[in-house]
Amino acid sequence: MNGTNIKETINQVNIPEDMQKEIIRNLQKQEDLGKYKYNYKSHTFKRTLLSAAALLLIMGTISIPVQAGIRYLVKARMESIPAEEMEATLEMMQTQTVGADSFSREYSQNEKQRRAELFTAYQNGTFPHGQLLLIESEDQIPDNTLCYLKSTSCFYLPDRELTDEEILEIIEFNYKREYSLSLDPEVQAVMEEREKEQNEIKEKVQADNGITEAEAVTIAQNWMNSFFNVSPNGMEETIYLDDEMFEVPIYHITYDIQSTCYYYFSISTIDGSIMSIDISLASWGDAPEITEEQAKAQMSENYQTALRFLNEQLEIRDEFETVYCLYRAEDGKLISRVLSYFFQKADGDFYLVTFRCGNSEFSNYTHATAEWFKQLSERENAVLITLSPEN
Repeated sequence: MNGTNIKETINQVNIPEDMQKEIIRNLQKQEDLGKYKYNYKSHTFKRTLLSAAALLLIMGTISIPVQAGIRYLVKARMESIPAEEMEATLEMMQTQTVGADSFSREYSQNEKQRRAELFTAYQNGTFPHGQLLLIESEDQIPDNTLCYLKSTSCFYLPDRELTDEEILEIIEFNYKREYSLSLDPEVQAVMEEREKEQNEIKEKVQADNGITEAEAVTIAQNWMNSFFNVSPNGMEETIYLDDEMFEVPIYHITYDIQSTCYYYFSISTIDGSIMSIDISLASWGDAPEITEEQAKAQMSENYQTALRFLNEQLEIRDEFETVYCLYRAEDGKLISRVLSYFFQKADGDFYLVTFRCGNSEFSNYTHATAEWFKQLSERENAVLITLSPEN
């Protein structure tokens, strides 16, 4: 699945453009690392049926029914909705000809903040009293009332601030759209195959005396609390096993709040070591453009921060002969607003640490192959700078 198809698919979910770009970047990165072994061409899913949730489901990053305890209330909520209502939701998605949600206006900053808080509350059982108003045609759009036009996939927000009830209705509507996918026979077939694969990997991990899922979750939650200073309570928690992204089987654990934040950990089943971390925040989309000169001014400071991260957080104290800084620029401005530091290991592969420019926020850590480094350094508009370990 190439980047264009990923973007077409993920556009169908109610995710702001900045978050879409970050998730697409993560998916493309994982694809480059050779994570996915699914033959997508063997599954003829309708494009209008697929949302980001379905895409991640097929890739193995979501399982339905959901498994984490904090999500049980949401699962029970979805199961309580009459089958006819879920089927109607699925039919609506199948008949839509547009590839993305749209909004009559942007969310205010206050609405964005409350949306994140209410998403957490929804996970813990705070549900709307009513339902999002669905309308068939533009001439049915009521004045100053929240509604959703099915034919265009457009949310019409009132001129006033959304109430908590209305935000909860939007959150629930998004869940209904995602959960209704489980009714589709093609998606069910993929789910069954994914469950079989997961059980096979789990048996292999157990036979090799690997760490348990509970131990991996503890490691991820400790990172959330100690390094990111964020509690995973109230976030969606997704867990799955993978045996192809790295040389050893991996627990992939994700914590996220819809349209707000996304934390992703890859943890070795052998010894619990961190193989990859990704973070995406919706607030990053509000950051100003960064010039190439500004990025270069931050390069040395971020390099030292990246080195401390390896030494202190991961206890990696290798001696690196070569360190590279990679970024992408066009017309004197950074395209992706990140500086990526590649620390070359003795075996030729790399430790990668990435920071956002401007605020120097941590963005990514990963075990990167030499081939992936080569691909990234040869991309259009890529700028590669060699640093000495003493810089």
